Amino acid sequence: MSQRIALVIVIAALGLPFWWFETNNVTNRNDETTQGQVVDDRGPVTGAIVRIKGTSPFVESDSEGRFTLLNSLGGRVTAWKEGYFIAGSPARNPTIRLQALPTEDSEAYAWVDPTPDPSRPANCGNCHAAIFDEWNRGGHAHAATNRRFRNLVEGTDWHGRSGVGWNLTKDHPSGVSVCASCHDPGKVATLFSNNKTLHAPHGVHCDFCHKIQGPGAGEFGLTHGKYQLSLLRPSSAKHQLFFGPLDDVDRGDDVFSPFQKDSKLCAACHEGVVFGVPVYTTYSEWLASPAARSGISCQKCHMAPTGRMTNIAPGHGGIRRNPATLGNHLFFDGSQIDMLRRSLELESTVRRLGGAIEIDIALTARNVGHRVPTGFIDRQVILFVEGIQNDHPITALHGPRLPDMLGKEEAGRSGKVYAKMLPTSNGLAPTPFWNADPAALIDSRLKPGETDRFTIRFPSGVERITLRLVHRRFWKTIAGEKGWPGDEQNIIERTLFPPRL
Repeated sequence: MSQRIALVIVIAALGLPFWWFETNNVTNRNDETTQGQVVDDRGPVTGAIVRIKGTSPFVESDSEGRFTLLNSLGGRVTAWKEGYFIAGSPARNPTIRLQALPTEDSEAYAWVDPTPDPSRPANCGNCHAAIFDEWNRGGHAHAATNRRFRNLVEGTDWHGRSGVGWNLTKDHPSGVSVCASCHDPGKVATLFSNNKTLHAPHGVHCDFCHKIQGPGAGEFGLTHGKYQLSLLRPSSAKHQLFFGPLDDVDRGDDVFSPFQKDSKLCAACHEGVVFGVPVYTTYSEWLASPAARSGISCQKCHMAPTGRMTNIAPGHGGIRRNPATLGNHLFFDGSQIDMLRRSLELESTVRRLGGAIEIDIALTARNVGHRVPTGFIDRQVILFVEGIQNDHPITALHGPRLPDMLGKEEAGRSGKVYAKMLPTSNGLAPTPFWNADPAALIDSRLKPGETDRFTIRFPSGVERITLRLVHRRFWKTIAGEKGWPGDEQNIIERTLFPPRL
């Protein structure tokens, strides 16, 4: 048996993937063990997590800081313990020296720009190009510059005209800082200058998220954004600090943080009661869901690995890793509409009964860890059900009808709306949450695992019935007033034909 075949068998027995063998510079094929010690400035470190970089098996250092890795096959050995930076050493009788983290957060710290720029080598995107591209296509990157967000805060429309529609700054100027704490957490106090000039264009950026060491001391939902998070920023740029989900990145400025995979990290911005109104409730919805009871975090679904990324910093010190360990930074598994389609199941049956045509409908929220829809209070999922005869819509004889909240063109048509609804006193249009009465809130959204069943009856002459399930980011009347394009996404479209007589 050749040496290479024998080594491949050993790798398979250890559970090491072949990409690890091919890319981690395994040079000493006769090594059976690696022994070493983890120390800090005071002596041996007990309970440090020690592993061969890029692999899953690990051991903990003993009371003398010593460890033994079986069948290490060379490579680098890394170690980490809470309160320390990650450190590493070549796998030949290594002594790994851990450095303690700073004890105080430096508010004077200047954020690292995420944008790739060769003239600024510290910028995140220079080394992490694929991650930057994912993040840059997502909502976090544009949280402060999103035009719809700006229009609502400033009272402008899509084309920048002022004095159009909802206007947070005019109605409740104190609410601007609440919004900024999530939409622009790096510069909360200066999101707007005279409500027009943006100071921080990067929204929820790389360096902010990777300076989060844990939850803050406030109450989820009542303490918002950055104020619900504990940050740790270095006092000097000479020694950086980045919290991340991998415990073997041993550049010298990286720290492993289990909190990076904790739903509480998301809760800081995705759970918010503002002016007494539950504007964001995704975290509390998750807490009440089967997903939470099964230990499935927000990140498990929204940062699901794409399977395409194998190196987070190719050409800049990164190593090839198991793609299943590298989460996406778009925060959608595919896209928003992909995830919506996977989370909603629409069943329908048409029959003739007693001189009429009936359609039984069941809409179920499946494989989802929160209500559908979730997020900002004004999002909706709407099911339009329409009977057609001679190419003209026919009014249903019985069944649920769409509310006035959808506007004159759609109110009264057959169907259902799944949303948080804050009607005005006359019920004709929604009202902004900052002017709403919390007691007026109607929540018709689907809970995880819940099925909504109902029947609609049409006259016997109906030739076909169309079902259209859509997602809207905002109420149609308000989107129209603001001039927002493309505010509707089709989730499911279906046409059914009644049985012949």
